[in-house]
Amino acid sequence: MVHNVHERVVPGTPEQVWAVLADVSRLYPASSGTFALPDGLYVGAPVRHDGMTYRVAVVEPGRKLWFDVGRAISGGHGFELFPAEGGRTLVRHQLKGRLGGLFALLWPLVIRRAHDKALEGFLDNLEREVTRAHAG
Repeated sequence: MVHNVHERVVPGTPEQVWAVLADVSRLYPASSGTFALPDGLYVGAPVRHDGMTYRVAVVEPGRKLWFDVGRAISGGHGFELFPAEGGRTLVRHQLKGRLGGLFALLWPLVIRRAHDKALEGFLDNLEREVTRAHAG
């Protein structure tokens, strides 16, 4: 079982943060690989992520974006937005569940470090873009 959490407080309301987060493909750091929603963002939409293909499971604007990764991670991964003091938003990314197959073997050896780096880069990009949109 794994539970990996990354959090960041960013300026703007959950709705303002969602407006940027909804373009999740653009925020994924290019140096960390690929993440694409080729058909757009909706429940059931395909996700292409570093050679894996999975689906969007939950789209709750201003609240939650969750991905169903299938057998690789039983609980999936995704983002939740929580109002924070001063008109800001806590952005939480979680990856949780039982790991399966090759993913279970590679998580502690390689994937976890790459995932952590990608998520921190993603949150850096999100914070920068939300700050830019919020200031403008």
